[in-house]
Amino acid sequence: MKRFVWLGFVLSIFLMSVGCGETFRPIIVPNPPIFPNPKAAHTVVSINDNSTAVPGTAMVVDVSGDTNISVNDVGITPVHAVQQTANQILVVNQAAPGVQAASITKLLFNSILIFGKGTISLPPNSAPNFVASTEASQAYVTLPGLTPPSVGVVNTVSDTVTNTIPAGNNPVALAETPNQQKLYVANQGDNTVGSYNTSDRSLRSVITGFSSPVWLNARSDSQRIYVLNQASSLVSTIDTTSTAGPDIVIGTSPAAPNASYMLYDANLNRLYIPGASELVMLDASQSIPQPLSGSPVLIPAIAPTSRASTGDPCFTTAVTTLNTIAVTALPDGSRVYVGSYYEDASHNICPQVTVIDAVSNAIKGNIAIPGFAAFDSFCSTTRFRLMMASAGDSSRAYLSSCDGGNVNIIDTSKEAYVGNLPAPAGTRFGNPPQNPVFLIAGP
Repeated sequence: MKRFVWLGFVLSIFLMSVGCGETFRPIIVPNPPIFPNPKAAHTVVSINDNSTAVPGTAMVVDVSGDTNISVNDVGITPVHAVQQTANQILVVNQAAPGVQAASITKLLFNSILIFGKGTISLPPNSAPNFVASTEASQAYVTLPGLTPPSVGVVNTVSDTVTNTIPAGNNPVALAETPNQQKLYVANQGDNTVGSYNTSDRSLRSVITGFSSPVWLNARSDSQRIYVLNQASSLVSTIDTTSTAGPDIVIGTSPAAPNASYMLYDANLNRLYIPGASELVMLDASQSIPQPLSGSPVLIPAIAPTSRASTGDPCFTTAVTTLNTIAVTALPDGSRVYVGSYYEDASHNICPQVTVIDAVSNAIKGNIAIPGFAAFDSFCSTTRFRLMMASAGDSSRAYLSSCDGGNVNIIDTSKEAYVGNLPAPAGTRFGNPPQNPVFLIAGP
């Protein structure tokens, strides 16, 4: 027995000495990148306008089945929405001044179905146009119709407006930093951006020198705010790192001409800015965003005869100026989809989607979306005539169309249009079903 114990001891010493020799290879545990959770969004939600006298709706599209699985009323004249929590979406309803009360509709989701809602009343004639939140129980809404123009502070648990913050002239966009500490307001009417501390709503600074600021995005590390200037076609970068303020503009970057919207892709740390007939792509990992290789990407119009169906009113049309106005990025970081349209001489709207490889930044192809007659009395002036969103598992890209009254579906595995879902029945005479005015990835 002692002999076996002794042999075991000698063997263990031998193995230890071999392990400590030059042939030892340490085991490295890699730190893999964190990819988006493919279950993050099973749905896409279309917010639909239904005239100035009838409530609009939220239509829930099931990503896995390409079906409309839930519809719920919101307020009158919805204009914007944000997903506040994993199971709650806030929709801001502008309503008609002096006729109906403006409001926020709080949509509650059970898995992928809307199971309830709440209504948060806003001040009369306040003309709300934007809602933002990175908090679980508090949101902010622009109220340009008040005197003075303001931002409402909303408690989404008690469903009440608890405070108002004086803003500049015509506030049109908001951004709250992801760390929930600072709020920024784009005031298009006086070319300023106001910054506030969310803890006590105190003013940090009023930053001047912008040119028609229309959109804001916060970088994922909360250290930068990006301001889209529509008049100058520039993106201004605000440094937000000062504890007490003031916040300052540290530089500008090119934007697409006439752009009114930009997308911040937190997965790749990029800004995508559609405008005119191009897409500008900026690397936001740098202190001041710089154009990526290949930017701007010029978007070509699809030849009418390349459209699949001769029943498409755009099949025999003549191409006019292309308007590039919508964009979405797949959560897996592989591709970017750009929505554009032109209106022909017969007032047909001819939409398309352009696919861009997010590695090479080059165009992979164009996808024709069936055309339709323009609905000029409303959709030509709505803020989001076309809007795009992506499925959480990157299997689909969606293009909502105000004029078409539908949500178009693109299968990203085939890079092909596979159909559309009409919005709920509308009330306007001669109108398609209701008019989609905003599109958002849902629960």
